[in-house]
Amino acid sequence: MSGSASKHDLDLIMDAILGCSDVEKLISLKTYPVESDKLLVVIKIALPAEKTVRDVADVIAEIQAQIERTVPTVGAVYVQPDIYRPSLDPEPSTDVFVLKSED
Repeated sequence: MSGSASKHDLDLIMDAILGCSDVEKLISLKTYPVESDKLLVVIKIALPAEKTVRDVADVIAEIQAQIERTVPTVGAVYVQPDIYRPSLDPEPSTDVFVLKSED
């Protein structure tokens, strides 16, 4: 996660993203100053593969609206949807590890 947003604003942005039940993983989050007091927020999220285009559009709209409501310094939000691929994840969660027993 990188950019020019304050820690407080980043926390609010992350809460808005991760508060959406359809988001499986926040892949990346970047913020950029675009005007004297506004931020551009660029997000890549993983969604379930079975989601329809309409479902994805609804999730994106929900995230954008929540961020714009809670972080007044945000001027624009761009959300790129993706499908979570654990095999490509550089930081997999611990539940993907399998320990084999020697029994």
